[in-house]
Amino acid sequence: PPWARTGPNDDEIAGEYAHARPLPRLLLLDDGARCRCGAKAGAEAPLEETDCTIYDYDRAFRARIQVRRCTECPRKSQMAAGPDLGSLGLFNLNNNTVLSHALLNKYDTQLSAGETPFNAFCTAVDREYEMYSSELPFLHADRFRTAWFSFMAVQECWDGYTCNACGTVPEVVLVDGVTVGYPKRKKTRSLKPPTHVCKASPVRRDVRPAK
Repeated sequence: PPWARTGPNDDEIAGEYAHARPLPRLLLLDDGARCRCGAKAGAEAPLEETDCTIYDYDRAFRARIQVRRCTECPRKSQMAAGPDLGSLGLFNLNNNTVLSHALLNKYDTQLSAGETPFNAFCTAVDREYEMYSSELPFLHADRFRTAWFSFMAVQECWDGYTCNACGTVPEVVLVDGVTVGYPKRKKTRSLKPPTHVCKASPVRRDVRPAK
């Protein structure tokens, strides 16, 4: 989003911010169409239309999306290449679930300003959907979490951090808190908080605690 950009370099990488309204009810296949496996849409595969749901920042509605069956994936998997939709300000998660950049960036805004958990954000958006008479309810928190992390995975994220002594890649980094934590039900024996100390922990004798 524009508020997260730091200068011309970000504009060159991210491109123009798209916010087209009203959103179309038919999402056309574009040149950036790819399958989840990474294969591009083959022109030899017939063009098909399937149902999908578009989730915007204030409502959700059913739509149709054009796809081509993936020629690289096994036929029984029913995998298909769908449009990128970035030019419309949309993120195509899996050809069935499509989320607007405005919705995903709305969470970015709240996360950076108030450390909003996924459950709290989803509850707030679901109430807004009800207030604006949305055709469909909002996503479950687990589903939205998957979509948000998938969206972040394709972003070009840069920073200008440099330590005067250690450079751009310091050996030790101290982080204040964990905003996006892991659910308790996903805890395993090997998953430990950053402050956990064990026999294999490195000992740094030249680090002095602050007075």
